[in-house]
Amino acid sequence: RALKSTRSKLGTNQVSSAMLERARKTLGVSDATAKDLHVACFNAQVRAELGLPDATAKDDDAAAGQEDEDETVGGSVMDLAALKFTGEDAMEKLDQLREILGLSETDAEYEISLEATPLYQSTALAALKDVLATVKTPEDAWSIMESRRDELLLKKESTKSLLSSMVMQALGGPLEETNKFAKVNNEAATYDHMLRTLEAKEVLISILAKSGWDEFDNFDETFCNPWDKQSANGFLSSDERIKLYKMFLSRSIRKSDGGKISDEMYARIMDVKGLLGITDQQAEIESRAAFGPELQKVLNTAMLEIVEDYTPELAENMKRRANEVVESYRLTQDFLREVGATFYAKAVALVSEKAPGGIPSKELSQALEALRELYNLEMTDCYSYHMEHFGSIYKKSVLEAMGSTGVIRPEFRESLEKLKGRLGVSEEACQALFLEAIQDKMVPMVKWIGSEMERTMLTQKQLAQRRGKDMGEDVFQSGKGADGVLGLGSEVNIMSDIMELVDFYNENDVAKEEERTRTVEKQVEEGGETKLVAVEETYTETVYPVTALAAGNMDQEMAELLYRQFTVGGFTTQGEQGARYEASRETFGGILGLTKEKMDDIKDNIGSTVYDNFISNAMKTKGSMDQQDMMFLANIQTKLGLSPEQGEKMMTQSQKKILSEEIDAIMDDPSPQRVKAFREKCNSMGMDLIADVGISKPRLVRMFEVEVIPGLKTGEINAEQTEIFQEIQESLGIELEECEAMFENVLAQLSKNAFELIKGELLRGREENCVDLIKELVRYADFTEGDLGLEVEEAVGNQVLNIYESVDLGGQSADEIEHNKELLRAAMKLS
Repeated sequence: RALKSTRSKLGTNQVSSAMLERARKTLGVSDATAKDLHVACFNAQVRAELGLPDATAKDDDAAAGQEDEDETVGGSVMDLAALKFTGEDAMEKLDQLREILGLSETDAEYEISLEATPLYQSTALAALKDVLATVKTPEDAWSIMESRRDELLLKKESTKSLLSSMVMQALGGPLEETNKFAKVNNEAATYDHMLRTLEAKEVLISILAKSGWDEFDNFDETFCNPWDKQSANGFLSSDERIKLYKMFLSRSIRKSDGGKISDEMYARIMDVKGLLGITDQQAEIESRAAFGPELQKVLNTAMLEIVEDYTPELAENMKRRANEVVESYRLTQDFLREVGATFYAKAVALVSEKAPGGIPSKELSQALEALRELYNLEMTDCYSYHMEHFGSIYKKSVLEAMGSTGVIRPEFRESLEKLKGRLGVSEEACQALFLEAIQDKMVPMVKWIGSEMERTMLTQKQLAQRRGKDMGEDVFQSGKGADGVLGLGSEVNIMSDIMELVDFYNENDVAKEEERTRTVEKQVEEGGETKLVAVEETYTETVYPVTALAAGNMDQEMAELLYRQFTVGGFTTQGEQGARYEASRETFGGILGLTKEKMDDIKDNIGSTVYDNFISNAMKTKGSMDQQDMMFLANIQTKLGLSPEQGEKMMTQSQKKILSEEIDAIMDDPSPQRVKAFREKCNSMGMDLIADVGISKPRLVRMFEVEVIPGLKTGEINAEQTEIFQEIQESLGIELEECEAMFENVLAQLSKNAFELIKGELLRGREENCVDLIKELVRYADFTEGDLGLEVEEAVGNQVLNIYESVDLGGQSADEIEHNKELLRAAMKLS
């Protein structure tokens, strides 16, 4: 009641939002309920201002079973076109009520739109129908619609979606009618109704143009999106849309003048394409299907005529006919090229059959050129067809140019260059064919070299196993291993065959230099500091496009064996021929297909073998290497292409290997003299026993013991004579502290052994046998001031001391004798 009272008192200043707030609090109405009641109150006022019945009355009619789509009052249908906001103060009242009810402008606009939209829509649809029925002009219709919008207080933006929806409805009706005829394949009726639909589309575009809205500029994109079910054509399936387009296209051609598509007709077809949402790709497919046969007929005739009897005039006439078809049916150049390419392939095949010797004559070459121009084809588009029919001719010509020598002479190279143009084969394809010919010629040469290598190096049994067949009886089998110069086994006589292969490769310019890039680290100065930075650098690499390994007529093992043998042959051959072999070494490795890393490995292996054998012989015969030996090794290094660092490394490795083998032999039957000679040899060569020779710590201890123990036992090494001990320590390269620890261990073990022998002799009553052993203990005690770490029983200790005191120690001074007794007492733990 309070809300109704509020409506009745609008404009009297007798109501306010504060009054409603007090009423709401008194009645205990929640905020949510109050909001709903306020909206309903505002809606009732909107309907009242429009002249519509109260919503409660409409609900009563619905309850009584009188509900209808149209507004009614007392069962009578209202004239919706006559309803509008009455009076100039209608909007003022609504604004006042909105403020009292505390509603937002958005809420108010929504309620106005909710009630006014159906009224606007009724008027707008009627206006659109009148325009489609040519009763009104688009200008009149737009004027009516704008006036109605103003009467209903609708914002212009709010009618945009309404207008879009109505346009889709207005256009969807004619399209649906057109589709009915298409379903029963009534092409004539489909065509006529589609024209009417296009007229409706033009009318709607005229109306929309009055709105000034940019969204309506592209009509087809806005209203004819087939993937939007609400669009004008959204109810049509993809097949239905395509069928409508095909029928209209087909009917358009039949109704055209002379089967040509005029500009006006083409524009209509494009309009239908947009109306139905047909993609460019689908339109192209339909166009090709409809007009392709006509183009194919013209292009096929042109191909046959031009190949049969070419003249420039004929080519020009056929080109004009082809262009007329393309222009008449609005076909694309892409389609012309696609169809033309198939006929060009046939033309190349016909020319190949007609050409004498498979090489096209000048006239036939001109005929093909004319066809390329007619079909709008580039030469690059046609290389594959020329390759298919003329590629074998070029390869055959290359093989013939090689002749018996296998090398293409300069004058033949010029002829082959001209032949490329006549045949129309691409530069890349010709290069590939050239390499195929090179491979065909190279295969027998490689097989022969590999066969000779196998025959010379393997026994008949090994050869049979490798080749998988019986090679007969080997009457020369000896089982001898490779020896030759420096133990390399360089007896295989295939060097001339290999050089023939290298010359064949070089003189035909098969290998190519290619630029490559790699990332390297370089030092740069930055902010006063030296830093490593990654930079790209360009380098040149020789590429071998045809190799024995890639051709499949040689395995990796044989390739490595041949390279090794060729390297050895170059190494062992002197003079000009040797230099020629050395210069060809890398090329031969590339021809075989070996990587640079693998070639370096093989050279290193050969170098190691040579160094090992030479250094071993030199050291066996002379004990060390002199200046002449070093010069010989430097020559080997040059011949094998080794860097100074590699040569130094190999020499060190060889020396280490030889010395390692020598010490192994010495330690099998060691003697102080042999150990001493070995370490002195290592010292003279500047070889560290641990770092360079690789002697382990346990073995170094053993060598120390071999030299020291006999000297200790004989007294050659004593507390007064330590120079020998120092010389051994420095020579073996042992730290002083470590050497002292080793010596103490040796001394303790020797002392223990000597004391055990003494006890054994005393037990057997052979005191005379203890004298030398006791003197030995005294010498050992002299190193440690008497403490030898022995476990001694007092009785045994006294017995040992008594024996020593009874011995004739002539030659020693009284002080020495007394000193030695004190040492013995300490060793025997006697106080």
